[in-house]
Amino acid sequence: MPALDDAYLYDYAAGAGPAAVRLLTECQSVLNAQAHTCVQSAEACYGGMLAGLPPAAMPADALQAVMLRAGEAQDEALDGIDPVTGLPRPLSPYLERTASGELDWSHRIGGSQEILLEAVSEKNAEASLVRLMPGGGIPHHDHGGEELTLVLSGAFHDGHALYGPGDVCVAVPGMRHRPVVEGGTPCICLTVNMGQWKPLNPLYAVAEWLTRPRRRQH
Repeated sequence: MPALDDAYLYDYAAGAGPAAVRLLTECQSVLNAQAHTCVQSAEACYGGMLAGLPPAAMPADALQAVMLRAGEAQDEALDGIDPVTGLPRPLSPYLERTASGELDWSHRIGGSQEILLEAVSEKNAEASLVRLMPGGGIPHHDHGGEELTLVLSGAFHDGHALYGPGDVCVAVPGMRHRPVVEGGTPCICLTVNMGQWKPLNPLYAVAEWLTRPRRRQH
């Protein structure tokens, strides 16, 4: 089962790395038992390191706050999928909805749909939710930086491997691929781009740039 490199999982356990990558890691931990076990092990290791540090002054309600948060985390672990969206719960705070309550998808050239997750996106790590319909896919492309794609539901094949729920496709500059939906159900992915996406067809590259959802200026 394709999973993130352990370094990403250790960064997540330590609270390090870009917010977009931490979100993807948290979602994979919900869907992928191997990733979940690795994160738990790393958290236990870091906890042991903290236990060896000299004591520090704590607020009077610190223990109560920790126990409350631990209870919330346990509830999330028992049911990590949002029953409304069918997607991992860590995504729920970042998904905007239309007046009818549907997810606010933007339509892209080629038939794909996208939701740009602005709250966790940075200049060099942009997160998007992408939905591909049966028979559809993403045009052949290269990458200006590392691209992490976590399958949340459905499946796709990119000419190199088949990816299903909980799998992560890691693409680096020079890796050219064309993800195409496998099977008769839509494929929904969480993608983090750490560099410019590079369609190989120059005409599509222009059309993609013109139709791409833009981050709002705050």
